[in-house]
This record gives sequence, structure tokens and C-alpha cells, in this order.
Amino acid sequence: MYKKISTATKNDRLPISGNAFLISLVISFVALWFYMYINCIDVTDWFIENMLVFIFSAWCIFSYKRFAFSDTSYFFFYLFLLLHIFGAMYAYTQNPVGEYFQEKYNLWRNPYDRVVHFGFGFLLAYPLHDYLLNRLKIKSHWQYVLPVEITLSLACTFELIEWTVAELTTKETGETYVATQGDVWDAHKDIALAVAGAAITMLTLYIYRNQKKK
Repeated sequence: MYKKISTATKNDRLPISGNAFLISLVISFVALWFYMYINCIDVTDWFIENMLVFIFSAWCIFSYKRFAFSDTSYFFFYLFLLLHIFGAMYAYTQNPVGEYFQEKYNLWRNPYDRVVHFGFGFLLAYPLHDYLLNRLKIKSHWQYVLPVEITLSLACTFELIEWTVAELTTKETGETYVATQGDVWDAHKDIALAVAGAAITMLTLYIYRNQKKK
């Protein structure tokens, strides 16, 4: 039976070996990663899309002793990475969930990448808040504002990474990876959605905690 899931405001963090919840997330993610790898439609794009996943996963492992995020934060990491690798499995532009909404609402492009960019801000703002609150000890309103600003910076950085990859690879690989699908404002919209997602999470958390205090 799992212990009570820790949150950013509850510091009952367990070592990895004693955290059954965290171990279950890792095992299920690895299993799903291999399944999606085996069934991906473009192996080259798959590995390019997963370069940041590898780097981020290694960072999570090696930084655990210095700072352990809450279970809730790791769960949000897990959800975002699942959204991402599910998109990468279909090179994003051919994702079936996106195709469903494209046909249903008569959209001119597959919108799945928009969902993931929104999810980037929506799901990762909480872990950023967790880090600011418990690692950097920021107690003021900046613990809610900074995650939105950091999300903006990270979203811009990712768009620069996409541009660099497109420049360094073949035209076909670059177009598949960047997945603009003919939208000249693609990068701007992706950044805006990430910031909007982070703002929604932080505003919701701020209102919830204020209501709880009352």
C-alpha cells in the first residue's frame, strides 16, 4: 500500500529504494518507452525527439540526492514525458489523437504538438514551484510568478534547439522534427501555449492555497 503522496508543501520525501510510488512510475515509463520505440514510425526522429528525455532522465537520477522533488512533481514529470513520447511515436504530425481532432473540428493541421506545448507549461510549472519553494526557499509571491517566467525562457530555448537541429540535419528530418506544418507562426504559438499552461497552474494553485488558509 502506498504512503500518502507528498506535495510541494509536505517534505516527507523518501529515498528511491523506499518509494514504491516513484518506482512504479519509473518501471511503467520505461516499459511504455520501449513499446513506443518499437512501434515508432520514424526511428531517426524518435531518437532526436528523445535526446532531451535522456538528458532530463539522467538529471533526475543524479540530482535526487541533492534535491528530491515531491511525488506530485514527479507524477507531473511522468505525465508530460508520456505526452511527449506518444507524440514522438508518430513524429507528432501523424499522431492519431491529433488527427481525430483535426477531422472532427475541420482543422488545417494536426494539433497534437500544441497540446504538448501547453502541457509543458501546465504540468511542469508545479515542479518548478516545488524547486523554488523547497530548494531556493522562496516564500513570497515569486514562488508563483517565477515558474511562469522560467517556462517562457525554457519554451524559447526549446524553439532555438528545434531551429538548430533543423539546420544540422537533412531537410526531411528537420521538417519532421520541427513540425511547423506550414504555420509560419508555429514557434510563437507554441511559446504562448506553454506560458498559458504555466499561468493556469500557478493561478489555480495560488487561489487554492489562499482559499485553504481562509
